[in-house]
Amino acid sequence: MAIIALSTPILPYNLANMAGTTWKYDSKLKNDLKKYVQQRLQRNEILDFMTRDYPYYKWSLRSLDRRLSHFEIRYIDGNVPVEAAREAVIQELDGPGKLLGYRAMTQKLRQKYNLNVPRDLVHNVMFDLDPEGLAARAPGAKKAKAKGHFVTFGPNWTYSLDGHDKLMGFQNWTFPLAIYGCVDTASRKLMWLKIWNTNSDPVLIGKWYLEALLESRTLPHYLRLDKGTETTTMSTIHAYLRDKQGDLQDSSESILFGPSPSNQA
Repeated sequence: MAIIALSTPILPYNLANMAGTTWKYDSKLKNDLKKYVQQRLQRNEILDFMTRDYPYYKWSLRSLDRRLSHFEIRYIDGNVPVEAAREAVIQELDGPGKLLGYRAMTQKLRQKYNLNVPRDLVHNVMFDLDPEGLAARAPGAKKAKAKGHFVTFGPNWTYSLDGHDKLMGFQNWTFPLAIYGCVDTASRKLMWLKIWNTNSDPVLIGKWYLEALLESRTLPHYLRLDKGTETTTMSTIHAYLRDKQGDLQDSSESILFGPSPSNQA
C-alpha cells in the first residue's frame, strides 16, 4: 500500500468545519464581541483580540463589521427605550452617580446596564430629571459674556474692519469668494465691501483701504482690527495719516486691536 505524504497539516474536524459560516452559531464569539464593544474598544483593537483568540476564522475590518451586525451588537443603539435609560439614570442619581456629568453617565449606563444609549438621549433625560445639577456639573461650559455699555462719539469716529471666509468652502479654495469689509461702529453703516479670491494679502487690504479714503475724503479717528497679518499695511497707512493730524502723541494709539468675534463696536 502506497503512503502519500501531505505537505499541509490536517486540522481537527471541529476546527476545519468552523472555516465556513459556523461563526454565526458561536456563542462565545458573540459574548466576546459584546464584551469588547461594552468596553468601548476601537474596531482595530477588537480585531487584534479576535485574530488572536479565533484564528480559525478569517478576519478583517469588513468581516468584523459584518459579524457585529449579524449579532446585532452596536456601539450606539438608537432603539434603546427612553424609559429604560430614564430608570437607569434615576438609580444612578440616587447614589454616587449624582456627581456625574452626562458624558460620564453615558459611559456608566453602557458598562453597568449594557445600554448603548446615545449621548444626547442621556443629556435630555438628565436635563429633565435634574437640570440644575446638570448645569452645576459642567463647569467648563462657556457662559456668554455680558456686554457692557457702548459709547461712541458719533459717525466716522471708529471703523471696524474684518474678513469673512465662510463662502470659500472646504479649505478656503472650493469657492474662492473671500470678503473684506468696513463698518462704522456708531451708525452700523457699511462703508465698503470687497469680494475677491483672497482677503489675507496685506498689500491688497491696504490698497482697498486707501482707495476708500480717496473716494470718501474722510479719515476715521480709530480703526478696530484683529491682529492678523492682513492688517499690517492698512494699520501702517492709517497710523501715518493720523500722525499728520497732530492730535495724538502716539499715532499707534489710533489702532485698536481685539478678537474678531468682538470686532463690532
